[in-house]
Amino acid sequence: MKDKLSTAKHLITSQQHSNKLKPFKVIALSVAMACAVSACQKKPEPEVEQTQAATAEVGLNATVKDVPIQLPECEGEVCPEITIQHLSSNYPKLDQAVDLYVLNYVKNLVRGFDMTTVSNQQRQDEKSDGQNPVADAKAENAQEQDSTKSIEEINTQKAQSKEQAENQPDQLQPFVDQFLLLAQEVKQLGSSAKLSLFLKPQVLNPEGPIVTVVVNAENYVGGAHGSAAQQYFNFELESETLLSLDEILVKGQRAKFNDLAHQAFEQWIMATQPDMDVDEYQELWKFTSTDNFYLSPTDLILQYGEYEIGPYAVGLPRLVIPYKYLQGVIKDQYLPVQAKAELEKADAQKTEAQKANSANSDAEKSASK
Repeated sequence: MKDKLSTAKHLITSQQHSNKLKPFKVIALSVAMACAVSACQKKPEPEVEQTQAATAEVGLNATVKDVPIQLPECEGEVCPEITIQHLSSNYPKLDQAVDLYVLNYVKNLVRGFDMTTVSNQQRQDEKSDGQNPVADAKAENAQEQDSTKSIEEINTQKAQSKEQAENQPDQLQPFVDQFLLLAQEVKQLGSSAKLSLFLKPQVLNPEGPIVTVVVNAENYVGGAHGSAAQQYFNFELESETLLSLDEILVKGQRAKFNDLAHQAFEQWIMATQPDMDVDEYQELWKFTSTDNFYLSPTDLILQYGEYEIGPYAVGLPRLVIPYKYLQGVIKDQYLPVQAKAELEKADAQKTEAQKANSANSDAEKSASK
């Protein structure tokens, strides 16, 4: 019983130290930012993008469905809440990437919990899971690209995607069972905490040419607070390719992009921590790059996780870089249509203004003669 109590206490507190948290760094931050930023205050809610309706004629046709996992009968207010959803679309590679992220998220959530259902092989597999969702998905789907696929090949790919979707509950169930074991441990301690797990894909700009799916994730496994994450998948319809950040940048422009991202980081500090010096903040929380990005209609957004560039209280930070600063940095074909139109309009206005200034200058010279 003593060992069981010790294990359960560890489970309740372990979540507070996840998501790349460095304990000594957080202690230092708590002292230095006791008034400016409290790790105990309620953090901002994750920003949720506006979903656009998919059309049947063109682009991504997708539905989001609950994964049919098995849950035991439970009564009372402390019963765990679990909702895991699956993306089903006309692009199997995208579905598979989202499924892989969902699976790795649940595996990593219960990793380290000394439950009897965790095998040694599972622990070994989890060591490398989920570090780079896009790279993981690319490796999973690695095969030669062919723009002239036969109908037979397309149907085979769809059949494989359907089979994977059907197998997803079986893949997830062992890790969901571990989560439920954790809930039982917490309940037996007399805790009133309700453990929860939510994974919900959301489709953005389905008409393409670049469609985006964001997976919104939340969990609570005891302790002072829960945890959240947002992972973006940017998918090029024509090539059926998941895009990494380096793939959308002009060759040789990564250094300039990083400079722009760092400037956006400093602007974010000034906006969210107005009472704190920018340099002082960066001594506590260094700028780091991320490949988790979203090409919104007006800006490129860099999405960070908890504790990556700030304390828990700031939530899920996102850095915003307007496209007007990214001309010549992002490949032209990856700029959203709306952004291209705005940039062309701005260029036209600039040209007209230069012509007007030149005409006025010529008129003034003629008048002075």
